[in-house]
Amino acid sequence: MKLNILPVKPISQLFPIPMVMGCEGVSTAMMLQFNQHKIPATQIMKHWPKHKNNPYKGYVGHHLWIKWGHHQTIFPSALVPHLKRYDQHIIDSTGQSLTDLCAVLDSGQPVVIYHTVLGQRPLRRTYKLDNQPTKLVSNIHVTLLIGYDDNHYYYIDPLWSHIGKSIVFPALIPNKYQVIKIRKSKLAQSYNAPGRLSFHIQT
Repeated sequence: MKLNILPVKPISQLFPIPMVMGCEGVSTAMMLQFNQHKIPATQIMKHWPKHKNNPYKGYVGHHLWIKWGHHQTIFPSALVPHLKRYDQHIIDSTGQSLTDLCAVLDSGQPVVIYHTVLGQRPLRRTYKLDNQPTKLVSNIHVTLLIGYDDNHYYYIDPLWSHIGKSIVFPALIPNKYQVIKIRKSKLAQSYNAPGRLSFHIQT
């Protein structure tokens, strides 16, 4: 069996400050720190572009609390250009399949991915982006893809820890249980639904 898991150090979005909507910044910080960039998640989120309602243009809301009625995230189209200040080799790999991204893992690089929370069934909702009704997957979460074997993918979840198949609890402090093992077919559905959004450092 082929097994490739990168030794990325987990970070929790709940410690030491509970950044309840900060999964994008924390997953990015894990990727950057793995590449020897000593950039805290708080710095990324303090300076990233913001927008009142359109995550394609900037972060919507504030990472410390929920902004009801909005799609509270920032998509790679807005985030990747900002992140090039930390590493010029970061690329937007949106559109690539998880199978494609295995080649990135083989090159020694983790990948920031957008997918449904814990692989759940996608929930779709219409949001107004610049007054334009747009249907998007509402239950997205951003994690760091770090590995795969013949039948599973492995990712670090900045918010959740997993023990076995059924015990899930918040990652109140960084811990090894944030590395989540998920069937390839399940993560593919979870990742494909929001539009195969991802980015990574190209080596």
